[in-house]
Amino acid sequence: MKKSKPKSKPKIFDLVTILLISILAGLVLVIFGILFWKEKNIETEAKFFDQFKVNQEFNQLVKGDEIMIFFSGPVQTESVLGKMRMEPSIDFEASWLNNHQLEVIVEDNLKPGENYQFILEGFRSKWGLLNSERRINFSTDPLPVLKNIYPVAGLIDTEADQEVSFEFQEPLADQYFLKIKTEPSFDFKTIETDVDSKIVIQPIEDLSYGTEYKILAEVRSKNYSYFSQELAETSFKTKQPPVVVYGLYSDGTPTKTEIRETLQEPLIKVGKYVDIDLSQQNLYIFENGQEEGAYKVSTGIRGMNTPAGQFRVIARARRPWSAKYGLYMPWFIQFTYEGHGIHELPEWPGGYKEGANHLGIPVSHGCVRLGIGPAKIVYDFVEIGTPIVIHY
Repeated sequence: MKKSKPKSKPKIFDLVTILLISILAGLVLVIFGILFWKEKNIETEAKFFDQFKVNQEFNQLVKGDEIMIFFSGPVQTESVLGKMRMEPSIDFEASWLNNHQLEVIVEDNLKPGENYQFILEGFRSKWGLLNSERRINFSTDPLPVLKNIYPVAGLIDTEADQEVSFEFQEPLADQYFLKIKTEPSFDFKTIETDVDSKIVIQPIEDLSYGTEYKILAEVRSKNYSYFSQELAETSFKTKQPPVVVYGLYSDGTPTKTEIRETLQEPLIKVGKYVDIDLSQQNLYIFENGQEEGAYKVSTGIRGMNTPAGQFRVIARARRPWSAKYGLYMPWFIQFTYEGHGIHELPEWPGGYKEGANHLGIPVSHGCVRLGIGPAKIVYDFVEIGTPIVIHY
């Protein structure tokens, strides 16, 4: 019986070969896996450019701007045919610059305040592996946000040339403009300011006195003609018309007034002074350029005219007696050494006031007559030395 030969031990060389083959196969699988994963998960990056190819920092586009999509690996360009769309739907043009870059141009005006998406439903890599859907978000410039408006709603006693200002958080984008409506309607102009985010309008002509005005501001799009959105509303009421007062009741309310078409410009801007307009038969009191009162007077009749010129208060008396005319002259303010003065309607000893119906008509003997109430106001207003300017 033959004895079997003992099995020979594997040579070390064979073991090394097997190990190397195994490692190589593993590396091949790893490399293939990595390549497969990359082909299956191609990355995309979107950049935004205006129509002049200037890179946009934000994804805010207008008609003519473009979205450039960069792929991390080559793409079968024909695999995207029929798989591109916009939501909401707008016109666009897409073209491949190469198999790594897709250019999308916006060919429609974007609706303000709307968010859009360019959707690529899927695409295949160079090896034909299907990649998942991609969505790219963009919008148009955001709508203006109003920060402040002046006058605030309900403001009263505004001037007849009241300005209206709108201050925004940011300057208005080029594609927007402000549509301003006024009720009652008035023409206005835009005033330039040093603040880009501020718009100021001013009436071209003075507004009507004692009138409430409403201002409505709408934001509109230059590119999207159907879009408008109410942005702000405010209102204000102008001052009551300036009046001249004839007299006052005991409670201080006027007995009679007369509307003045214009305001009297002060001739002296510092301190107190009395202004008497012989043509209008009005007396005004001013302090530091501000009118403090306007009252109807009766000045000298022809032949006994009240002197015109610049004078000063030289004396005051509460209820002096005129021996020449036999009556009292309450709240007398003397301004010439010939005896001319400002005083209340002459009063007879029995208490009858003379000339109440003649205020506004020159009937005096040279003095300046005031009605009951205004005379005391003017008397209390002046001091010795207060200027008095009398003119036509």
